[in-house]
Amino acid sequence: MTYEKIGLIGFGSWVKEAYLPFINNLDTGRVTHISTRSQNSLNNAKLSFGDDAKYTLDYKSLLNDKDLDLIILSVPDEIHGDLVSDVLSVDVDCIFEMPLTLKQDDSKKILSKIKSQKNLIIPNLEMSYLPIVQYLKENIKEKKFGKILSAKLLLSANWWDGFSLYSSSAWYIDVLNKIFDLYPIRALSKVEPKSKFPTESKGTAVLDYKDFLAEWEFNMESTDGLSVILDLLFENNSMKVNLMTSEIISENKKKIDFFEPYNGWPGMNEFLQNAFFNGDKKKKIKYDKEIESLQKISNALELSMKTNQWVEIL
Repeated sequence: MTYEKIGLIGFGSWVKEAYLPFINNLDTGRVTHISTRSQNSLNNAKLSFGDDAKYTLDYKSLLNDKDLDLIILSVPDEIHGDLVSDVLSVDVDCIFEMPLTLKQDDSKKILSKIKSQKNLIIPNLEMSYLPIVQYLKENIKEKKFGKILSAKLLLSANWWDGFSLYSSSAWYIDVLNKIFDLYPIRALSKVEPKSKFPTESKGTAVLDYKDFLAEWEFNMESTDGLSVILDLLFENNSMKVNLMTSEIISENKKKIDFFEPYNGWPGMNEFLQNAFFNGDKKKKIKYDKEIESLQKISNALELSMKTNQWVEIL
């Protein structure tokens, strides 16, 4: 399955640098509809697409246009829930970015809608689609490295001040879930007091996978640039993996092939290849479970941050 007529809701840098290079190289698919919240963004979109697309400041008018095969949502976290809910009212597939919503009370209602829909709601969790993630998953499943004892995924960056454990955890915890082919049963979060950022700048999420613990640690005050490093400890071995370069550092820097990333962000090409060419209506259940589990993990981490206690993930 592929998509021929694509609608964009949002036209920020992530759309232009991550989605459009892929879409513009498609043989059949093209952007036909664009909606933005500001006139300035809409004007920028018109410079890119000219008369080849329809434009609007009202995303609901885009949703009402029946001549679409796919909608891509790339909007601020605080309006994810409202837009996903509105997309669910029309019969069209959708790519969106986690979190599903910042309002925990709304998540159960939105998840229920997703499960009842015929159309695909596809979460963009691009780093999980890297070949190196599949390589680690297969080798851990076959116990080629021995029994897994612990894991730690460290995100270091100096990103903008909108970062938070709740809104960003899904992107990185999904990598751990995919590698272990498991979902955690409980979670504990620890966030350091706010420093130069109005939201959390340093913190740790501890995940209990029943037989071992894994950590996702983030540091938004890094002066060394962006890095995503995974440390794995096995019974008879240890391994350090650089997910930004697909290098296994402890094995003579063995590198797993991956497509050249857009804007330096690995996994985007692989994710879109999967979404555009390997999609299948029968896979909807797979996405449903993924979305629901990640949202529940985020909710548990948020509650743990308030209570300073382990929270079970039901």
